[in-house]
Amino acid sequence: MKNRREYDSALAAEYALGTLRGLAQMRFKRRIRRDPRLAVDVARWQSLFTQLDNQLTPLEPPERVWKRLELQLPPLNVRHIKPNRWSYLGWAVAAGLAALLVIPRLLVEPPLAVPVAVLSNSQQNGQWVVSLEKSTRNLTLTPLNPIAVSNNNSLELWSIPAGEKPHSLGLLNTHGPTHLILAENQLSGNSLLAISLEPHGGSPTGQPTGAVLFSGPLQNL
Repeated sequence: MKNRREYDSALAAEYALGTLRGLAQMRFKRRIRRDPRLAVDVARWQSLFTQLDNQLTPLEPPERVWKRLELQLPPLNVRHIKPNRWSYLGWAVAAGLAALLVIPRLLVEPPLAVPVAVLSNSQQNGQWVVSLEKSTRNLTLTPLNPIAVSNNNSLELWSIPAGEKPHSLGLLNTHGPTHLILAENQLSGNSLLAISLEPHGGSPTGQPTGAVLFSGPLQNL
């Protein structure tokens, strides 16, 4: 069961996405004016979603979807159709309705990855967006800009729970997204994520040995 803080964070995310509508949106907007903490939550989600927008790629339906659409549409009887604009409009409406009915059944949406952190450098510039798909424990790190690292070095991701030593989560790809599968309880809500510069292949000691280049707290776990 979600506590009040988690519930408000979910509402802030919906508000930032624009999916909170009607009375719920009006009530939440009034709460934002009275509660600075909610305003900060909304601003945080807006920042995370804005950065993720740059990494999204359009999803093009496969060819089989269009084939199924053609089969769902009524046959076109050319002999009995007068070539006027109303006929074409009717066919277009039918096609649109068929698409609304058929496409959701044919396309299976991938699990939703939720933004959980933005890792910044010492200048507080967001450089990495971290998203987590909770059901599969798939952690995705996306660099907003390519990171220049020599062939003798690697970037390593660390989880640092409060009061504990860092735990390595794996090495990172510097020129594109990195996907890491986490073990159970490998992340906790009070952890800090950090990226350090290590020798090629990762730290030889199991602990960070190089400079910490990016870091940020986990949120919305």
